[in-house]
Amino acid sequence: MFFSDLHVQLLSRGILNPGEQLLGQSVTSYMPWWAFGFIRRQYLVLATDQRLILVDHRYSFFRPTTQRLHGVDSLSWANVQEAKVTGLLLKKKLKVRGQGERGPIALKMVISNALFGLLAPMKNNMQGARAIAAVATQSMQGGAAPALAPASNGYGAPQLQAYSQPPQSGVHGQPQMPYGQPQMPAVNAPGYQSVPPPAAPQYGAPPAAMQSPFDPPRQY
Repeated sequence: MFFSDLHVQLLSRGILNPGEQLLGQSVTSYMPWWAFGFIRRQYLVLATDQRLILVDHRYSFFRPTTQRLHGVDSLSWANVQEAKVTGLLLKKKLKVRGQGERGPIALKMVISNALFGLLAPMKNNMQGARAIAAVATQSMQGGAAPALAPASNGYGAPQLQAYSQPPQSGVHGQPQMPYGQPQMPAVNAPGYQSVPPPAAPQYGAPPAAMQSPFDPPRQY
């Protein structure tokens, strides 16, 4: 399975914490000789400034060509005992030992880099494994994670932004007036005079009815 930058981006958005920076990534395979081919796993290994993450993909027993996401395990750098690249020139391995969230972890995974990287399951797969080892070495020595270039074209956890209520504005960007008596216009049309609206009646006796000029005079 080829892990594209988009695939890693989608997985990282669901795994990484807000503000956590992805520093290295690599795809490895785990097929121990004593399992006679019955155990076939593929790990997406992610190194961040906070921890080491193992994304476990496993092949189906009845459908060997089908792969599914089995689980995710992570180790804080304080719990990582070993994470380095070992092996010969044509068969490098990523060795990881430490205490994970679900128990102890001891894996020696082959770094897939067929045909000098041309058929690798990830772009720059060997360079990503070396970056993981560099981050692990620096972090296990008690120092801060090295300032490497962000992996996967800068993809990582989305940054959370603080949302604030926008200022209220009226028509044409003018500030909205508080609720109450409407403001009279400064300039009217020619021939018209600004007349304020009548004041609201006070509660109590009903207001007297206004007499129309066309009504007959009333006798009081």
